[in-house]
Amino acid sequence: MKQKFLCIVLGLVMVLLPILFACDSDVTVTSDTPRENGADVSDTELIPEEEIPNYLDILPVNDYDGYTFKIIAQHFDARPNFPEEEETGEPMNDALYKRNRTLESRFNITIQNIALADRGQVRENVRRSVNAQDYAYDMLITSMADGINTLAPSGMLYNLNALDYIQLEETWWSKTMYDNMQVDGKIFYTTGPLSPFFYYTPVVFVYNKQKAVDFDIGDMNQLVLNNEWTADKLVELTKDKNMDLDGDGVMTVNDFYGLSHDNGVSGQALFTAFGQKMTVKDDVNYFKLNFENEKSIDIINKCAEILGNPLLTYNGNMRNFEMYSELPLFIDGKSLFLITTMNNIIERFRAMEVDYGIIPLPKLDASQSEYFSLGNPWGPNGIAVPAYCNDSERTGLIMETMAYMSLEMVKPAMYDIIIQQKVARDEASQQMLDIIYNNFYFDLNVIHDFGGSSIFMREAACGIKEDFVSGYERIKDRAETALSQLIEAYLEIE
Repeated sequence: MKQKFLCIVLGLVMVLLPILFACDSDVTVTSDTPRENGADVSDTELIPEEEIPNYLDILPVNDYDGYTFKIIAQHFDARPNFPEEEETGEPMNDALYKRNRTLESRFNITIQNIALADRGQVRENVRRSVNAQDYAYDMLITSMADGINTLAPSGMLYNLNALDYIQLEETWWSKTMYDNMQVDGKIFYTTGPLSPFFYYTPVVFVYNKQKAVDFDIGDMNQLVLNNEWTADKLVELTKDKNMDLDGDGVMTVNDFYGLSHDNGVSGQALFTAFGQKMTVKDDVNYFKLNFENEKSIDIINKCAEILGNPLLTYNGNMRNFEMYSELPLFIDGKSLFLITTMNNIIERFRAMEVDYGIIPLPKLDASQSEYFSLGNPWGPNGIAVPAYCNDSERTGLIMETMAYMSLEMVKPAMYDIIIQQKVARDEASQQMLDIIYNNFYFDLNVIHDFGGSSIFMREAACGIKEDFVSGYERIKDRAETALSQLIEAYLEIE
């Protein structure tokens, strides 16, 4: 069934790809193709608009006779994945509500949303259900780094590539997950617009606009566009900004800083922004850890020079400060720059009085081809299917349709309205967000933390652990063994 469907959709996908914008970890496809006469003509210009097919038109419309499609997810106000029981006038809620009602009508099903605030409870409920083979859930949405990372290797999740209809390489899913998470043609989780929290995950760089004027640091957005936003520029703009406001001779939360951050995510994010991955593909063993080459070591040291320098930065997880205190510090106007995740901005910054701008984290240097953003895998945006899936065709068709509808319905509400119009406060930040969302990446080791290597690298990049090389040597065997065990577990799953 799946191979036949792939042949049917291939031609349609080639038409749709140029006109679909995906807020995913992939660069937007432009589809401008040079022609023989030298002119660049978009492929879509060759097809009258009324003749461009809709993907939904070729997806089957099966009658599932009132089946209840059950989704279990971590969900609460700050971690949204489900709508209310009715439309409320809030864009994202209403988009999710309409998407679900459309699916119910299309397939004659009822969608049951099983919301749990505790992601650990989501994990354990799925584990118990699979062990009991009771088919209690058709789909789950939860943290990749605290839930899916243990369910997948223990055989609790279904190989998504074995589901009928699912096209994980397409823009309504996360293509970089498809490209970077497979073992022997198996992939057990993904993400994408189907989960609204997908849009909360990129790690970004925020700056205080008034302080930028006060310090005469120039146009931050233009630095990005001019390919001048680099590690050295960050140091240049951050140095000499710390100020002992209360005059007590000790830098505390009461003072002003050039850069505030949280080592829980900033070390891994800056390493990624500087063009490196912790886990890379390997022709022999599928994956290998990427810590022992000279470039990775140099980049970790470069990160530590920035994030671990008390003359430049405030770290909310150090110096006995309250965890995450870097957020109120920035909100109160006591730091020039901030590294944080989009979920913190969406949840906490919309009402703040201090005007701010959003840009990607800097490149290592001007030779780096693109700006890269790390996707935070701790929030509930991982999408998977319990291992005992009793109807792969039904599950696959409903999920594929839901994913595509989410790109058409949820993405405009979440990204175009909430993020672009309410979170971003100017057109320049909107342009910066496009750069961020078109190229953000989830790392396998951030999700699984093989032998503690991801956390160790994070702490080294934040200057907490010194001498990365000798420290990594002590945990190398444990880390490589853990990665090998994950691969072996995936290979053994039928």
